[in-house]
Formats: sequence, C-alpha cells, structure tokens
Amino acid sequence: MMAWGNMFNGLVRYTMDDPIAGTHSVVGDLAESWDLRDPTTVIFRLRRGVKFHDGSDVDADVIKWNLDRARTHEKSQKRAQLSNVEDVTTPDASTIQVKLKKPNVAIVRDWAFYIGGQVQMISRTAFEKMGEEAFGRAPVGTGPFKFKQWITDDRVIMTKNEEYFENGADGRPLPYLDEVVTRFMPDPTVGLVDLRAGTLHALENVAPKDLAAVRADPNLESLEMPWAGQVYFLCGFNTERGVFKDVKVRQAAAHGIDRESMARVLGFGVSEPTYYPKFFPNTLGFDPTVPKYEFNPDRVKQLLTEANHPNGIDIELKVIAREPENTIGAFVQEMWGKVGIRTKLLTEERLTWIESVRAKNFDAAFWRGQTSSLVDPEELRPFITTGASFNWGQWSDAEVDSLMDQGAAEPDERKRGEIYGKIQRRIQEQAYLATGFINNARIVTRKELKDMNVAIAIPDFKKAWLER
Repeated sequence: MMAWGNMFNGLVRYTMDDPIAGTHSVVGDLAESWDLRDPTTVIFRLRRGVKFHDGSDVDADVIKWNLDRARTHEKSQKRAQLSNVEDVTTPDASTIQVKLKKPNVAIVRDWAFYIGGQVQMISRTAFEKMGEEAFGRAPVGTGPFKFKQWITDDRVIMTKNEEYFENGADGRPLPYLDEVVTRFMPDPTVGLVDLRAGTLHALENVAPKDLAAVRADPNLESLEMPWAGQVYFLCGFNTERGVFKDVKVRQAAAHGIDRESMARVLGFGVSEPTYYPKFFPNTLGFDPTVPKYEFNPDRVKQLLTEANHPNGIDIELKVIAREPENTIGAFVQEMWGKVGIRTKLLTEERLTWIESVRAKNFDAAFWRGQTSSLVDPEELRPFITTGASFNWGQWSDAEVDSLMDQGAAEPDERKRGEIYGKIQRRIQEQAYLATGFINNARIVTRKELKDMNVAIAIPDFKKAWLER
C-alpha cells in the first residue's frame, strides 16, 4: 500500500486532520471539486493540465476508461465496491458524471478510501502499449513518485515526479525527496534492526515485543494512532462445508478464544483483546452493548454438545507461512485443543493461502486485519458483503447486504447509525468472524525524517524531507 499510495492518485483522497483523534477530511486529488447532483448522481470536475508519468494527458475519457475497467474487469478488486455504478459519462474533457443504481450518500467518502471504492488511475496509453502483464511489472500513474524498479519479494524503487501537480506550503513543487524505496520485510524485527542502523527511515507494523526498544532509542520517533490498529487474529469460518456450517459450532470456536491471554502473551503488554470484528469504537453505529464472545470453556462444551459434537471436533486452520502468524497459529492450536476443538495447522505461503481461501478450500483461516474508527461505515463493504474482495471468510448474508444498502441510502445520520448497529449485531450473532487481540497502529521513523504524513494509517511521502 505504501508504494501504490505514492505512485497513484484517485479522484479524491483523505487527508489527516488530527493524528491523535483520527479525524480525516476528503480533499480533491485528480478531481478539484465534486457535486452530489441528486441521490444517484455525482459530478467530478478534474484538475486541468495533469499528466501521467509517461506524458499522456489526464482527461475525462481516460478517467472513464479507468472506472469502467475497475468495475468490469474479472480480476478487479474493486468490482464489489463499484457494483452500484450504473454508468460513467463524460459531458466534456474535464467532467465525469457517475450515475448510481441505488442512492449512496457516502460515495465520495468511500471513493477517497484506498481499500474502499477509490480507483487509482493508470495511463491508458502505457497500458495498451505494454499489455496487462508487462504493465503490472512497470506501472504508470500520476503520483508524486514514478516507478523505477520492482525486485520481487524485496523492494519497489520510486523516483521523483518532476511534473507533479501539487506544491508545498512553501510554494515549492512536491515532492521534496528524489527517491523513495519501499521494502518487503515479513519479519518486523529485522526491519527494526535496519531502522536503528539507519538503512531504513520508516517502519510500519512494529512487533509488540520490540516497542520497548523503540521507545528507548533516542534516534527514533513513534507516531501513535490509538484510533486504528492491526488485529493479529481475525478468523473466518467456512460456512458452506464441514462443521462450521453450524452457527453453534462457530459460536463455540469464538467462545474458545482466550483473548486476554493472547494479548498478554503475544502482545507483550502493549496490545489489547478485541471482541467485535470490523467494528471499532467511535465508528458510526458502533454498539458496545452487543454481547461479546468471552472465553468460556463450559459454554464451548455446551454449544458443541447442542451441535451433536459432545466429544469435540477436528478442524484444519490455514496459516500464512510467516511471523507472527506461525506463532499465533501454534497458540490458537493449543488454546482450542484444550476446549475440544482439535486443530491441525496447514501452513501455506501467502499467495497459496489467498488462492486456497478464495477457492473456499478451508475449514478456518486467519489473517491480520486493519481496523480503525472509520470515517464512514460504507467502507466496511469490501470486508463484509457477499463476494467482496476482502471478505476472506467468503461468507454471505443477505440481511447484511440489504442493511449495507439501506445505510448507504439513508441521509439521516442517526438512522444510519441504527442501521449499522444492526449489522454489527448480526455479524456477531452469526459468528462469521472471530477476533483475538489488537495492536494499536504506529509508524516508527528516524528523527531525521521530517513531515511524513499519514492518511488512514498509510504513509505519504510527498511532503517528507530528510534533515542532514
């Protein structure tokens, strides 16, 4: 996400207002303004004179091509989020009109969110010249940094876009840095070693066990974001086959998670148990009165007996072959085993895991999940609706889908909150997902890195500079 967010632009984006409170505002990106003409029509007016990194123009036709491709391409991760788009038209070279099938009062906020409906615009000229596969290895966008090199499973190198369309507060063209290198480092402890040595300047996802070392290092600063975090055990159950078709078995598994122990042992004193999947305090509609699945071995046994499994069950748990997933998987295996959920771990490389889960070839699978006090609950759509890109559990609930549509169409904020509260309760009652513990979001930087911004916890380097 760090690389893509610095090479591409959407029509609109979020900017951070308060890093402590987590408040964000929607601002123009490739669009300089927009207008909700009616409940199903939104007009975007484009910046003039913007060019892609290959020199081709950003105009209404290429934006329409991007939007149409994102909502129809069979491999698009945005198809579910853009399924409400009826048509995209271009009244003139600088105007995009989006017609929706159903009202969505949050469409502009959703299209500002990188995991939501935001489409990061690419050069049609470069795409058609290179072909889809080659373009994927050398993408061309409009962002403050241009693609230079991708070394698989190691790093992406980006260089300064001399033609970027924004200026800084000092009136100088952005970005200030000549080059940004983002590195793939599956072990955050290794990343911290490089950060302390000065070969890295910023590190996401610091391991809880390493936080004390970060705080003790005078050369490092930690940007704490208490309004967001990473759930280190977000588990989905296959509701279409095997024992987890039964809601009582899913509820038993949820009651079999000792979140307090997970947070204490695996979170090294800086993590907290979390009980509500995908819903976070201060999010519109969050309801703390929804019953929690607290650790209760007697309740596990009762539910399994009611589901005709008085002697327990045998399941397989899909684990991504990396840390901390390996350690978490072993912890869950032991924890569930003690309450009669005998668990075999199936460890797979990340891409294999993704293929297996999307093919519904699993009993239970877990992953890390970002969560935050969402700027709008519409942004939950990619995670909880039928067929959505990040609904890793692959579950489908017509009531949840309907409530999401109702929430999108409701202009009254209080009524919207009530609708989303019903969604939270429905997901919890059906135990589609189970949670473990959460580590508050933080990005650790070296002190010489100045003015790095974040938007929804993603680093933005266009205003960053290094103090020498």
